[in-house]
Amino acid sequence: MPQDMSPDAAYRRDADLRRRINAFLCKTFQLPERDYFGEIDLGSLLELKSVLSDINNTLTMRLTLGFVDWAAKTLQMDQAALMGLRNDVLKAKPSSNGYDVSFAHAPPIVAEVKCNVPINGGTKYGAAQKNGIIADIEALLNGKSKASTAPAAADSLKFMVFLDVPAVRAANSHLIASNSRISKEFVILKAGQVPNDPKVVYGVYANLGA
Repeated sequence: MPQDMSPDAAYRRDADLRRRINAFLCKTFQLPERDYFGEIDLGSLLELKSVLSDINNTLTMRLTLGFVDWAAKTLQMDQAALMGLRNDVLKAKPSSNGYDVSFAHAPPIVAEVKCNVPINGGTKYGAAQKNGIIADIEALLNGKSKASTAPAAADSLKFMVFLDVPAVRAANSHLIASNSRISKEFVILKAGQVPNDPKVVYGVYANLGA
């Protein structure tokens, strides 16, 4: 019987995870080569899962702060408004109800911050990622039932904030081109363009803030 030589034939999930985790730990923390994966017990895995959640929350917080810096410059906020918005972001608990940014500026602004990148190193979102972005766009336009503040006011400028990396830019272009539900409601803001239409959601690419 001929041996199966297809690309998937030699794949082993445990070996792949072991290789990737060990390589990450050695490279990131400059550790000596060793099978750290094999030494992780259940308690350590659960603790690591909690740490990874904190890392994701940190990435979201820093991207939100990057958007704050962008908004302050683009909307010409004074220093007091900038500091007020930064404090609002830093006081918000991770995964709290409501929008990631909600600020009574003139005009008021609301924003959702997305740190996801296309799955498997590609340039298109997976189904769950795509549905999540569409749901957030609709929540910005129509309000959130569990938000601690009132639904997004009709005159609020609305934003979806993304990591400024080529794969995310490509995935957003594909999302807009392939989805008629949001093609007229979701507009990627061009460089130097000042947002002024509260009837659409502006896509903004931001760098990580500090």
